[in-house]
Amino acid sequence: MLISANDIAIFLAFAALTGIALWLLLRPLRADAAGSPADEGESEVALYRDQLAEISRDLERGTIAEAEAEAARVEVSRRLIAADEAREAARRADGAASPGWRKGTALALALGLPVFALSVYLAEGTPGMSGQPIAERMEAPAETLPVEGLVARVERRLKEQPDDVQGWETIAPAYLMLGRTDDAAHAWTRAMMAGGVTADRLAARGEALVLGNDGVVGSAAKEDFERAVELDPDEPRAQFYLGAAELEAGEREGALARWKALLARAPENAPWAPALRSRIAAVEGRPVISAEDEPMIRGMVEGLAARLADNPGDLDGWLRLIRSYGVLQEEEKATTALAAARKAFANDPDALARLSDAEAALDK
Repeated sequence: MLISANDIAIFLAFAALTGIALWLLLRPLRADAAGSPADEGESEVALYRDQLAEISRDLERGTIAEAEAEAARVEVSRRLIAADEAREAARRADGAASPGWRKGTALALALGLPVFALSVYLAEGTPGMSGQPIAERMEAPAETLPVEGLVARVERRLKEQPDDVQGWETIAPAYLMLGRTDDAAHAWTRAMMAGGVTADRLAARGEALVLGNDGVVGSAAKEDFERAVELDPDEPRAQFYLGAAELEAGEREGALARWKALLARAPENAPWAPALRSRIAAVEGRPVISAEDEPMIRGMVEGLAARLADNPGDLDGWLRLIRSYGVLQEEEKATTALAAARKAFANDPDALARLSDAEAALDK
């Protein structure tokens, strides 16, 4: 059944109220079943009276002597008096602590709880809505269903069509969104069984395994990534996570080299490139550029490059442009800018020295 988080909260609240009500209602019954102190005192008084009668019968039968009978009567009578006094005290205590409050509480709950539940339902529920079987709810327009509902719909279809590759590829990312990483990895496995092994599917399964392992690239995930890059060396997720595995193993330079090579081969405006540049900058200890800020920064850098093309005599401008390309991990553009700057200041030894310093800074 598909229910919202608000519905779950209401159900839990009702369950808690029901438990409290049952506990309070059963409490007086448990107290009555256990017996009050006055009832126990009554039983003790009856016992001692039976003992007195038994002494009299023993005396009549001659099984005990008169002196022994009298001594026994005195002892039992003493105990009888003490028990009777205790019984009266318990009875007075029961009268002072009358169970009337329990009955009143039970009555209030019996009447008040249904009224309270009804008022909450009328305020939060939809009493006018007609019943709708689960099958009918599953046929509702996709845009009206929550993610859980969409997943349930695809799951139902996959039970009937287990070789539906598109279905498995659709449900796997939804599982990841819901935090069901094991189910996501299984879905990618089924997609490969139905549609064949591809670099993208291997990388996606490996990513699900990494996310289910608190971000650590385990052996199974690493194997998927390695097989993925064998099929497609430019598969970005596989290359990224292999670099992460190298970084975890202490191979910082290897990870950076892998990531920079991936960036160099990346298509223009690749959606994952800004995040990878930020990760490289963080590892290298350079300023991190967020994906939101990168388009603005790139616009400024392109404007600076255009201005220097018209006015190549601005040495500080060339130095800023070279540093900017370094921050953006645009090594080829940085090299081109260096060559253009050196050409512009070919007869200025001081300027050439500063440009050499800028080049050395790029290599760090």
